Amino acid sequence: MSEINIDCTDNLQLLTDYGQSCRASLIYTSSRYVGLITQHLHADACLLVASKGESITGILPFVIKGGTLGKVYNSMPFYGSNGGVLQRTPCAESKRALIQHFYTQAQSNNAASATIITNPLLEDNDDYERWSDYDFKDERIGQFTAFPDNVDEADLINLFESPRRRNIRKAIKSQVQVYATQKPEDMAFLYQTHKHNMDAIGGVAKHESFFQLVPELMNDQEWSMYIATIENKPVAGLLLLYYNATVEYFTPVIVEEYRNTQALALVIYEAMKQARVKGFKRWNWGGTWLTQDGVYSFKKKWGTQDLPYYYYTRLFNPETLKQQRQQLLSEYEGFFVLPFSQLEQS
Repeated sequence: MSEINIDCTDNLQLLTDYGQSCRASLIYTSSRYVGLITQHLHADACLLVASKGESITGILPFVIKGGTLGKVYNSMPFYGSNGGVLQRTPCAESKRALIQHFYTQAQSNNAASATIITNPLLEDNDDYERWSDYDFKDERIGQFTAFPDNVDEADLINLFESPRRRNIRKAIKSQVQVYATQKPEDMAFLYQTHKHNMDAIGGVAKHESFFQLVPELMNDQEWSMYIATIENKPVAGLLLLYYNATVEYFTPVIVEEYRNTQALALVIYEAMKQARVKGFKRWNWGGTWLTQDGVYSFKKKWGTQDLPYYYYTRLFNPETLKQQRQQLLSEYEGFFVLPFSQLEQS
């Protein structure tokens, strides 16, 4: 049996050459998205590459952020991202070596913590359960709508529960119009509405710089916006990311006074129809906390399948447990440091 070699590199081109052909890989491990996130978060990206002889047998991409407590390692950081090992052909020996090397490297570099976030489509959580030697484990529910093979519109809309079908019909009766776009003025509308929506509920909005980097660093086939208008006024919007067979539901927005028009429901429906025509197989609604009953229910009515995934965290600096939540959010913005429920002052 060939010996497994593990190399560390910052050559993100490997993600383009190798990662995209891996089963169920998501955009969070694509080279351009990783480049965008590292620039946005002022962080560094690396790849652990396993090989036997001349053949690559797996890649584990991750991003590192420095701070006063030490570095934080994530595979992968930022809102709703998934990471973990990418493999064209399953090789348990290489996968185990990559997972263990990730945590060993973090520890040897005086990291505060290191976290792998699994890919729900791979349904391989048991591998990380066995090989992570984790201190903390956090769970999310991944929700996906699998598109019917037939592109007939009736096949799609029949996936949805009756409230969603009613929402779509109401939006049409409200004279809502929807168009796809990559125009800067539509991106500005989407960001401004996103910030207003998040401020209204006390949430944390993505920075404007992220939205500015999307058209700059992603190629035109990897992203799009859909905007809804009423009498030529934009009232709702959605930023989508595309990779392999999956559409990522990334940032939805709605102008509050137009919420009852159900414009966002029509935006989602029109975006789904066009994604199917382009050959995409599934819609990823992103992760949902176990406590987010309302969010879970909203997504569930779009005909979703539940696929749980987990955050496997090893803690190397116990001083991290003594910190305030807000300090960690500020210093390691966009990164998962540890479950906040573990903080001594939580």
